[in-house]
Amino acid sequence: RRSGSSHSRPSRRPRGFYSFRVPNKPELPFPASSACQSDPKLSFPMSSSIMTAMSRFAADVDSRTIAMLGLAVLCAVSPLDISQLVMLLVGAGAYALLQPVQVPAARTQVGKSAKASSGKYVPPALRRGSACSQGYELDACTKASPARPQPARPSQPQGTCVATTACHVSEPTRCQRQPSVQPITAPTFEGCGWDAQVDELVRQLQPTAAGKCSVDRLALRVKRTLRDILPEAEVVAFASGALLRGQCFGVAVPDVDVVVSCSPETLAVRLQAAAARGTKASLSLDERQLQKSALRAFTDRLVASGDFKFRRSAFSADEPKVTLLPSGEGAVPIDLAINCATPLHNAALLMECGRLDPRAQALALLVRRWTRDRGICHVAKGHLSPYAWTLLTIYFLQVGLEEEGPILPAFRGFAVSSSLAGKATGHALQHQAAGTGKSVGTLFMDFVRFYSSSFDFRNEAVSIRTGKRAPPGLALPLHIMLCEDGKSTEVGLCIEDPFDQTRNIGTTMNIVGLERMKQELARAEELFSKSASLSEMLEPWFPEDGPASA
Repeated sequence: RRSGSSHSRPSRRPRGFYSFRVPNKPELPFPASSACQSDPKLSFPMSSSIMTAMSRFAADVDSRTIAMLGLAVLCAVSPLDISQLVMLLVGAGAYALLQPVQVPAARTQVGKSAKASSGKYVPPALRRGSACSQGYELDACTKASPARPQPARPSQPQGTCVATTACHVSEPTRCQRQPSVQPITAPTFEGCGWDAQVDELVRQLQPTAAGKCSVDRLALRVKRTLRDILPEAEVVAFASGALLRGQCFGVAVPDVDVVVSCSPETLAVRLQAAAARGTKASLSLDERQLQKSALRAFTDRLVASGDFKFRRSAFSADEPKVTLLPSGEGAVPIDLAINCATPLHNAALLMECGRLDPRAQALALLVRRWTRDRGICHVAKGHLSPYAWTLLTIYFLQVGLEEEGPILPAFRGFAVSSSLAGKATGHALQHQAAGTGKSVGTLFMDFVRFYSSSFDFRNEAVSIRTGKRAPPGLALPLHIMLCEDGKSTEVGLCIEDPFDQTRNIGTTMNIVGLERMKQELARAEELFSKSASLSEMLEPWFPEDGPASA
């Protein structure tokens, strides 16, 4: 600034800094129309980019540097004769002509890879090429699965009694074994005998007061971090049992669900304001797209705060969610979701199972632990969700014990859950539990035998709403699974959501998941016949070596 001057000249920008405005449409490196191609001035599409680069280069260097560069070029070409100079110019011209042909092909490949990976969300700090991405590991099955052509969807047969537009078609996926950084071993027990070991494990899985306090603190941490984006949000955390660390598939199937609740209108307005401040969020009128956009914005904020680490995302699921790992020692993974009702419904059913019969809650926790250790409750790999396994457990306790009678009543006998579904009867129905002489270990054996030999996977629907064995209702959409040959299909497992009769919980399963489920049921029956221990039953599962392993 000159002395005595009333205004100052703006300071020069630091070297390497450029301000630019993103256009509405990306500029193509070649003419976009035939009119542009006929213009002789645009016959060399790289000329504009070369001139732009030269102008930027000239702005960054001084005259002394340019003189030294010119002198160096002169010294390099002075020993050459005319023929060598001509070949040098011809080669440079050929390179300039071939460059525009290679660039679009490369950009097409990048665009295809970006579209292929659009189903997985990765925060900016963990995207490829960033410094923070060095410690991030993708899922083992995701890294190992080779690219394969997508089979054609089969045409729906005519004359079906159920509307084929409501059918859900799932495709098989397989994965390979990858070495684990921290191997997980089967649990060990002090008790002797099957029932003693089951009772010991059930005591470890029961929720505790300390675990509830830890879950409440997690919800408070999330709410404080998201206060700037969504101050009206209500954050609630649900735990499906005791917070145990070092378990098999602990990140794939977390025990804690954190749900952010807010009206869609308020959420859209807050996201629009956050987008204006620079947060990566977009305004969308579609409720599902709004959930995904909000989930991306919330994940970016939570990871940027340093209190949480990103682990995986599941945006293609019925209810989008992101798995995060809180910072600090002894932290357990959590699933973050927005306006999601499934964790509340699952927690209500488990609570009432414990009220109606403690063995019912214990069996549900044992089944959840068994399915997770054996790798058959990971939704992203084509298996049933933990909520679906809870419904399978309740349905078994309603209809699976024919000699002793039902242990649990129909859905209307669940007072709290039926009130959440809007089907409250006005008073709690009294139910006398049957089969009082059976232990939790014996009930687990009966559970395995019921679904391995008695249950009809093709013609029977799991419906705890009715509590009776019957085929699927007309309101429940069928689940069509595509076989590995890419042509034949098979009707999948039908699991009715008691809170929504039109929702089939079994649509997450594909043909590989159904095969794995039947394999695990057969394996469990074989171990029962050998009087194996609970440690053998809960031995962690891993894919076999080879590309065709499940």
